[in-house]
Amino acid sequence: MRGIAMRKALALGLAALLCLSGCGAAPSEASDSPAYDASAAETASYLTFRTEDKLQQHFEKHGQETGCATAEEYLAAANAVVANPAALHKLQAEDGDDLYFLESTGEFVVVSPAGYIRTYYLTDRDYFERQ
Repeated sequence: MRGIAMRKALALGLAALLCLSGCGAAPSEASDSPAYDASAAETASYLTFRTEDKLQQHFEKHGQETGCATAEEYLAAANAVVANPAALHKLQAEDGDDLYFLESTGEFVVVSPAGYIRTYYLTDRDYFERQ
């Protein structure tokens, strides 16, 4: 239980930092890719993938679709979704994963019960609801 409370406290703190840095501003209408706030890259990196290899694998698979040029941007963008107060959140009963979905951009993040990011990619609300 302590780990969940710590994650929530960190997420709230990160959300406050991201809001102060301008995160959540409407993305450019000329772009179909999710907005990425490069200034939040360092502050948004408290959640990680279990290993660097897993981060690299997921970045190679989903980095382009999420508009991220580097694995570090990919990690920061996933953290920004988790910390965004507008993100829908639910607990997956099957395995206890935390699921986050930002409807305005279609960004979807899965966080394991141990606090590791499992994946980050684009999908739709229907997919999120079926999980």
